[in-house]
Amino acid sequence: MPSSREKTIGENFQAQTKYRRGALPPKTGKAVSPFKVYANPLEVAALPVPELSGGKGLWGTLATTRESIPEGGRLRQGDVSQLLWASSGFTYGGQRTHATAVPLAGLETYLVVRQIEDVFPGVYHYNPREHALEHLVQTEPSLELADALLDTDISACAAAVAYTGLPGRIDDGAKSRAYRYLYLEAGAAAQCAMLAAVELGLAATVRAEFYDDELARLLQIDGVSEVPLCVLTLGT
Repeated sequence: MPSSREKTIGENFQAQTKYRRGALPPKTGKAVSPFKVYANPLEVAALPVPELSGGKGLWGTLATTRESIPEGGRLRQGDVSQLLWASSGFTYGGQRTHATAVPLAGLETYLVVRQIEDVFPGVYHYNPREHALEHLVQTEPSLELADALLDTDISACAAAVAYTGLPGRIDDGAKSRAYRYLYLEAGAAAQCAMLAAVELGLAATVRAEFYDDELARLLQIDGVSEVPLCVLTLGT
């Protein structure tokens, strides 16, 4: 006898985004921009070139504990450069460093700065093509960030990396399944960032709980065509 229990949001989402033989969504071939472009950022700051050699190696980094508590302090610009490239940059072969479920990445990356050497506090967009930061909001973001992260104490965190997704960029031929792809991408990017943080000796925490609309306002996105997916807080 079938259960009368109502399905959860997750169960409904999984069921409604299934692919079924003979019923795949068609591709239109519509042109979409693979990158977000800001016409007039407050400033564009080139990041230090990431270091691609040395370190403890993948297996050693994976085996290292990731449970760490930030004690405060300022992040080095070189470490931030390394972490942003590791999570959202490009390989020598022109692929994104994080795994993607479709050829066109739907992820965007933002940096919320409290204390990073030679970087003003505020909100920045990471431009992976130029490996640069585009300054969007020149303000001390601590209060808004703490409020958005469910009133979390971030006094020991020097910065936060926020990942957002644009479903419209990848929904051609995917439709509602595009959201599945965005969640996968955000998880992959956050994992790359965590591995980089371990290698750099930083304290990093992935946060998937936040007030969506408040985080969207902080990042200057609409929360509809571009949605916040997860946040990584960083400290030393």
